[in-house]
Amino acid sequence: MDKIIIILMAFSCLAVSAQSQITGRVLETETQKNLEFAEVILKNNGSSIIAGTVTDANGSFNLSVAKGNYTLQVLYVGQILYSKSLTVAEKPINLGVIEIVNTLELEEVAIVGKKKLIEQKIDRLVFNVENSSKASQGDALEVLRVTPGVRVQNDQITMIGKSNLQVMIDDKIIRLSDEELTNFLRSIASEDITKVEVITTPPAKYEASGNSGLVNIILKQAKKDSWNAQLKSSYTQRIYAAGSVGGSFNFNKNKLSIASSLNYSDADFFYDQQDDAYFPDGLWSTSTPVKFSNKGLSGRIDLNYQITSNWEMGAQYIYNKSDYLSTDTPYTAVYDNNTNEITRSLRSKGSMDLGPEIHSVNYNNGFTLDTLGRKIILNLDYFKYNNPDTKTYDGVSTIEDPYSEQFYRGINTNKQDVTNVSAKLDIEYPLQWVDLSFGGKISSSKSLNDILFYNSGLVDDPVTDMPLAQNDFEYKEDIQAAYIQANKKFNDSWSMQLGLRMEATQTDSKSNNLDLSQRDEFAKLFPTFYLSYNATENSNFSFNYSKRINRPNFAQLNPNDYWMNPFQTIVGNAFLQPSYIDNFELTNTYKNFVTKLYYNYEDHIFSRVPLADSQTNIIRFTFENFITTNRIGFSENYTFNKIKWWSSYNGLDVNYSKSSFNLEENHEDQEGLNATVYTYNDFNLNADKTWLLGVNYWYMAPGVNGIFDTKSASSLSLTLQYLLLNKDLNITLKGNDLFRTAEIRRTTTVNDVYQNAEYYFDSRSIQLSVSYKFGNNDIKAKKHKTGNANERQRTGN
Repeated sequence: MDKIIIILMAFSCLAVSAQSQITGRVLETETQKNLEFAEVILKNNGSSIIAGTVTDANGSFNLSVAKGNYTLQVLYVGQILYSKSLTVAEKPINLGVIEIVNTLELEEVAIVGKKKLIEQKIDRLVFNVENSSKASQGDALEVLRVTPGVRVQNDQITMIGKSNLQVMIDDKIIRLSDEELTNFLRSIASEDITKVEVITTPPAKYEASGNSGLVNIILKQAKKDSWNAQLKSSYTQRIYAAGSVGGSFNFNKNKLSIASSLNYSDADFFYDQQDDAYFPDGLWSTSTPVKFSNKGLSGRIDLNYQITSNWEMGAQYIYNKSDYLSTDTPYTAVYDNNTNEITRSLRSKGSMDLGPEIHSVNYNNGFTLDTLGRKIILNLDYFKYNNPDTKTYDGVSTIEDPYSEQFYRGINTNKQDVTNVSAKLDIEYPLQWVDLSFGGKISSSKSLNDILFYNSGLVDDPVTDMPLAQNDFEYKEDIQAAYIQANKKFNDSWSMQLGLRMEATQTDSKSNNLDLSQRDEFAKLFPTFYLSYNATENSNFSFNYSKRINRPNFAQLNPNDYWMNPFQTIVGNAFLQPSYIDNFELTNTYKNFVTKLYYNYEDHIFSRVPLADSQTNIIRFTFENFITTNRIGFSENYTFNKIKWWSSYNGLDVNYSKSSFNLEENHEDQEGLNATVYTYNDFNLNADKTWLLGVNYWYMAPGVNGIFDTKSASSLSLTLQYLLLNKDLNITLKGNDLFRTAEIRRTTTVNDVYQNAEYYFDSRSIQLSVSYKFGNNDIKAKKHKTGNANERQRTGN
C-alpha cells in the first residue's frame, strides 16, 4: 500500500511540474450573458482529451497543462460551439472573452442522433439495448437472450466458445448460484437497461480467475430529485406450479441516491434423471424422478452519497436466503447381458434439505484528484455464506433368482461456512500520451466443513440405528494481486490496450479424520492485449488476447465422501490445482454483422469424472485435473431491423475441439465439431406497439464436451405481450420449450464402462406475469463495484 501511494505521489509531482495556466470567460453573443456549465476541453494531436473543466457562474474557466500543441474546444450539451488551436509555452495564456452563438436551451434539447445497435470497442462488444425492441419488454434475462455472443439455455447463462461467464451490474459482479442469479436478473426491468457490454477477454483490472468472459449490464442514468418503483408478480405452470412477487424502489435527491429491491419466490420443479452404466456383468439402469421445492427471499440496498464534488462514498448490502427440499424415488434395474432379464433391483426413497444464506456487505469510496479524470477507488468487502445440508436415503436391494432381499440406509450432513474479507484499490491516472490505470487487491477466504455421515452398505435386516461418524475439512486461501493497464488511442482509426496482472496465492487444506495437511504457494502473471482498427464508420476489426486462471471452488476441494446410495458417492479432491486458459479472438463488426474467429487453449482442466469400478459396481464421482483442450471456432451474428414492425437477431457458432485426458482409467481422446444456430424474433402487432409477439428458437447439434459425447437439443418459445396504461402496465404470456426438446443427453466411456445419461430439468412451462411501474422512470441510483466478487463465485453462489 505504501508503495502505491509513493508511486501516485510521484506521478502527481510529474504532472504538475512545468505546467502553464489557460484562462478565459465564455459569453453568449445574443444575450451577452455568461454561459455557465459549458465544457472546456483540451485535446492533443492524437485527439485525446488531456484536460477539461466546466465554466462557473461567471462563465470563467482555468486549465493547467504542460507545454505543447493543443486544440481547445467549448461544448454545451454535447455540441461544439468553439474551437481554437493553441501552442502552450511557459507563460500563462489568457484567452479573454470567448463569444459564442448558443442556439440550444438546456430544457429544450432534442436528441436526434441514435447510437448503433452494436458497437465494437477496444476490449468489448456493446449492445445498445435502448435501440432494440427488447428495451420495452421483459427483464434483464430476456435481454441477455438476444445479446450477441451470449446464450441462455434452461436459464443457464453461457458465452459462445466458453464454458461459463460472470454477470455484472454497473461494473459490480453478481455472485449467485444459477437459480438465484436468474431470479435476480428477472427483477431488473429491461426498460431500465441502456446497454450490455460483452467482454470475452477481460482486461487486467478484473480478477484473473474464471476461464469465462464478463457480461456487464449498464443501467440508465436519470434526473435528480425523482423516484420510481415497480411491482411484479408471475405464475408459472410446469409439471408443478411456481409463483413469485417482487418490487423495487429507487430514490435520488440532492447528494443521496438509493436503489433497493425485494423478491420472494415459491416454486416446485420436476427433474427426471436417467443414468445407464454397462458393466461387464450387466446393465445398471437407474431412473431418478425428483420433486424439487424452493422458497427464496432476496433483497438488496445500494446507498451513495456525494460528500464533496471530489469525494463520493457508498455502501451495499445483499441478502439471499433459500430453502431447498427435494424428494426422490430412484429405481435401479440390473439386466443380464445375455438374457436381457432383470437379475436384481434397487428401490429407494431419499430427501435433500439445504438452506443456503448469503450476507454480502460492501463499503466504497471514490476520490477525484483533478479535472483530467484521475481517480482513486477503494472497496472494502465482507462476504458470509452458510449452508446446512442434509441428504438421506433408505432402500431395498432385491435379487430375483434365488429370491433374496437386502437393505441399505444412509445419511450425510454438512455444515459449510465460508467467509471472505478483501480490500481493493483502483487508480485511474490518464497522462498526456496514454491513459494509465493500476491497482491491487488482497483477499482472505476460509471454508469450514463439519460433516456427519453413515452408510450401512447392503445388510440383511432393515436398518434402525445409524451411528454417525464425523469428518471435517478446513480450507484457507490468501491472494495478493497487482495490475497495470495502459490504453492508447493513436488516431481515429487505431487504438491499443496493454495490461499485466500478477496474482500470488497461498492455500492450506486440513482434515483431521483423513490425516491430511496440504499447503501450496504459487504466483502467476496474466497478460492482456487489445488492438482495434476502425476501417470505416461501419466496420471495425479487433484482435484480443488474455490469459486466465480457473480456481476450483470450495466444495470441489472437500476430500470427504458424500454417499448418494451404496453404489454412488461424490468426493472432492484436496490436491486439485487451478487450470489455465489462453484466449485469442479476431472480430469484425460490420453494420449489423458480427463475425468472430477464436482459439482457446486450456491446460490442466479439472472436471467431475465418473470412475466406475467393474469389480464392486461402485461409481465414484470425483474431480481431477486431467483435460487439455484446444478449441478453434467461428461465429456469425446478424441483426435484422429493416422492417419497423419486425426485428430479428440470428446467430451461428461452429467450433472444433480436441481434448486429451490424463487419467489412470482408460479413456480415448475426444475430438469433434460443435454447432449452435439460433433466431430470436420480435413482432409489433399494432401501430401503437402495445401488442408484441416473440418467437425464439435455438438448436444445438451433436458434439463433444470434455469426456462426453453430447446429443442434439433444441427449444421453441413463444411470447405474447400486452402493454397498457401508457405502457406502465405489462401483461405477458410465455410458453417455453414447447416441445420439451431441451434435454441434456450425453455418453462417455471410463475404465471400459460405457455410460449414458439423460437429464430433463422441467424447462417446458407456461408463464403469466404482470408488472406495473410508477413514479419517475428515469431515476438514477448509481451502483458500485465490490472487491470480493471472485470469492463469492467459488462457493457456488
